[in-house]
Amino acid sequence: MNNRNLTSVMAAGVLSAAVSGVAQAQPATESAYTIEELVVTAQKREQSLQEVPIALSAFGSDAVKQLGASDFTGLTSATPGFSVSGGSGAFPSPYIRGIGSNVTSVGSDPSIGVYIDGVYAARKGGALSDLLDIERVEVLKGPQGTLFGRNSIGGAISIITAKPQNELSGMLGAEVGNYNNRAVKGMVNVPLIDETLLLRASGSVRKRDGWQENTMGGPDGDDRDRASGRVKLAWLPSDTVEVEFSSSWNRTDEVATYAESVLASAPVSDLTPITDDEKAVNGNLNPFTGMPDAAPNVPIFERTMRSHALNVNWDMTDDLTFTSLTAFRTYETSAAREYDGSEYFIANNEISTETNDTLSQEFRLNGISDKADWFVGVSASKETADMRWIIGLMDFLGANGGNPFYEDSFVTAETESYAIYGDYTWHATDKLNITLGARYSYDDKSINYDNPLQVNGAAGLGGYGIIMPIPGQFLDADGNPNNTQLSDNWSDFSPRVVVDYFVGDDAMVYASLTRGYKSGGFNTYPSVVQDFTSANFLMVLPEALESVDPETTVNLELGVKSSWMDERLVVNASVFAMEYDDLQVQVVNGQTVQLANAGKAISKGVETDVQFHVTPNLKLMLNAAWMDAEYDEFERGGIDYAGTPLRFSPKWTGSLGVDYSRPIADLGELRMFANYSYKDSHLLSETYEEGSYSLLNARVTFYSEGGAWEASLFGNNLTDESYLFNYVETVASFGFTSANRNEPRTYGAEFTYHF
Repeated sequence: MNNRNLTSVMAAGVLSAAVSGVAQAQPATESAYTIEELVVTAQKREQSLQEVPIALSAFGSDAVKQLGASDFTGLTSATPGFSVSGGSGAFPSPYIRGIGSNVTSVGSDPSIGVYIDGVYAARKGGALSDLLDIERVEVLKGPQGTLFGRNSIGGAISIITAKPQNELSGMLGAEVGNYNNRAVKGMVNVPLIDETLLLRASGSVRKRDGWQENTMGGPDGDDRDRASGRVKLAWLPSDTVEVEFSSSWNRTDEVATYAESVLASAPVSDLTPITDDEKAVNGNLNPFTGMPDAAPNVPIFERTMRSHALNVNWDMTDDLTFTSLTAFRTYETSAAREYDGSEYFIANNEISTETNDTLSQEFRLNGISDKADWFVGVSASKETADMRWIIGLMDFLGANGGNPFYEDSFVTAETESYAIYGDYTWHATDKLNITLGARYSYDDKSINYDNPLQVNGAAGLGGYGIIMPIPGQFLDADGNPNNTQLSDNWSDFSPRVVVDYFVGDDAMVYASLTRGYKSGGFNTYPSVVQDFTSANFLMVLPEALESVDPETTVNLELGVKSSWMDERLVVNASVFAMEYDDLQVQVVNGQTVQLANAGKAISKGVETDVQFHVTPNLKLMLNAAWMDAEYDEFERGGIDYAGTPLRFSPKWTGSLGVDYSRPIADLGELRMFANYSYKDSHLLSETYEEGSYSLLNARVTFYSEGGAWEASLFGNNLTDESYLFNYVETVASFGFTSANRNEPRTYGAEFTYHF
């Protein structure tokens, strides 16, 4: 889309469209002519979205369905400044306002926190789950350390699932679509003891063939095989106490997206045969068996997640509530992928496994009064992670006689985090509120590098950029073998100041200044480089064994939230400027790929959310954002990247939505929803730019009279747009990088029965 067309879309949308933040809309009726109020709990108390002085997008369950979002990655098209990277969605990397993390290892924390019913999902591998039986999703932008049990330096994604109700109800649904897509889901809500013991259970199963054809005869890429379930049990022993236990389970067993080669500059050795028909599929021998391998390296992804939580709320008085949230989350992943993006066996992740256990405890005290609302919380968590990474490497340089080999690395990490945090909102007048918030954080991390093993290869291959070369040994800076353990700790004080003022009954303006913090970390796999002065001609760079410094940010934000025309029109906007220090990034520097601090980065922009109920049956929606996010200080490999845009920070993003409903006499109601979104060109890495693209999703639903059942036709990416959304630099020191491509056009039908 050229600039003229983009400007036209933005201008038309500003006059007639709406925001994701109030996107929950049921089939329209005369009584629903005004914009429906959406209640959120971003500040740990129930508030109307229009009264929260935070840049916030929120989606009710109906909005999630209309957008075709099966997980939070599907909400990016309706949230300004929100992007997601991650191959096949296996390890999603959210970016908000240009801030995110391209590191998936256990040595570094995510920049965007994901919370499910208040429980922190510690790693990217455990953050993605189906949006099944949810109440709403809240996307908060900017630092949110004073509001959650763990730090969220760039923003937070809060998923709130549906609570048990005191009524017998349920739902059954089925879905079919192209690529042999089929899915079933269900929910049942049962009051076991009236108004005292309530049960709610939900589950889903989804399968789909891969859309990415494997011309070599192996399995097609990016299929679906997922199952999930959740049980919630609420006990209300009195009018003042509520105890809720929840347990969820999620399983994934899929072939991920095959990578595409983006850069392949290294030569292929004459000793590496690539024309043998028996070996041409992946270039050479199977590194485990030494026999010709007639199947390509299949990018598998398997994951099992479990989460258990106990949430206790006690209304000590009419004005004071005590909350305890105890949670245990665990997940196991097994993944394999190719790194070079070619049909040859050059650099493949044969298998990587990760197990992660996180135990957390949060206590919170909330108070309300005519003069002030406040809360204070303390939190503690302990995370243990074990990671094994086996990479298969083809000796394309001929140093090992053309034979393949693989290397096996073990890493264990432990993180302990403690914090005290809170907010105090003083109602200075009926219109003026002043909020002071603060957080003190303490993080302690340790990491153990157990020795990488090289199999089917010579000891002297480290000079070619290989990660770890000697069987049974980790090499220190002098080339001496050893098992290395590292530890470090960090602390930080992060304040927050907000002033909001209500201009009449229908508009609020606010200003906020917030400091954010993300703890330091470690390289999960320090690289080995050639050094002929060391005992084994190899050395681990000293800086690769040093911890990286914490990230910090200061965010200044001005905003307005307003409603017009008897609440038929909602217009929200925010202007922000953020300065980041010591941004943690994974960098390629010569023969090494490691975690490092990137100096300074600056992100500034404008975001607009608008919703307009044109008639009782027609609602128009728009969100639009302009952003300028770039490095202010960053150098790697002798190249100065100052002025280079941050990854996943398109200058322009926007979406236009249309929601139209029409009653059909004595039968029900027909509803038509369409969402068009645009994303400007942006960097996937500091050296690769993806062009602009637009997406069109649509859904047509017939609701029966009384709402007992509904039938839908839907389509996503109807224009069949193709783009790259993930960039892999793991073997960039070999001269290879790769990327993953998005899903093509998908469509299908869905039937849901409510009882």
